[in-house]
Amino acid sequence: MIDTYELPKDLLHEVIIRTIEITNLSNRIIRSYFGMELKFGGEEENWRILNADELNNFNYYFLENLGASYRAELLLEIKEELKECSNFRNKLIDFYKLRNKFAHKLYPEGLDGRSKIWDSSAPDWKALNEQHKALYEELKEFFESAIKKKDISV
Repeated sequence: MIDTYELPKDLLHEVIIRTIEITNLSNRIIRSYFGMELKFGGEEENWRILNADELNNFNYYFLENLGASYRAELLLEIKEELKECSNFRNKLIDFYKLRNKFAHKLYPEGLDGRSKIWDSSAPDWKALNEQHKALYEELKEFFESAIKKKDISV
């Protein structure tokens, strides 16, 4: 028997893929600001990455430990274009909250933290997925436009 309240795996997959893409776009902006872009050696060095250790340390000690709130604050400080997105900070935090609900809950609940399993007869996974998708589309557009502008403004 299938539990109609249980999280559909295909929706979890979609949410995780979208989250990875947004995280990678934001990491790209942050790395660029701190001068941590890939640097390749010449043909004589077989085009190997010259700053691999620095990048790995930066990722390990800094990027992997950034929470959604601090990530949003940092991005707003280093990219003026992101301020054009109304309520950017809250949208990014909600985006990661929705991801956490998919990754850590078996049954749906709302953003307010209250379980919806007792409030209605239908699960909210699809509605939560649609909210995540809408935030993804909006955030992705702003991240990509910020990346296209090479100048980093403080």
